[in-house]
Amino acid sequence: MQRTENFGAPSHCSMDDKRRTDEIAAARREIARRIARFCTTLSEEELNQLLDRMAYVQWKYDVAPIVVDPPPPLRQAPRTKGYTD
Repeated sequence: MQRTENFGAPSHCSMDDKRRTDEIAAARREIARRIARFCTTLSEEELNQLLDRMAYVQWKYDVAPIVVDPPPPLRQAPRTKGYTD
């Protein structure tokens, strides 16, 4: 079997995926440094799951922060009889 290389074909791991992976790994290291002393009762597996989730959430909100819809306009109370301006 002959192996050919497709230089024009897109790679399996794009630059965005690599950047995402690097940013999540950096967030995970920073979170681990900060919370390690508070999570001594967690098993290694539980700590890793927690760190993975927290790092993903950190990355998610750094990259795509929540866009809050403006609040609905205030409803004015109906005027009562005898009310004058």
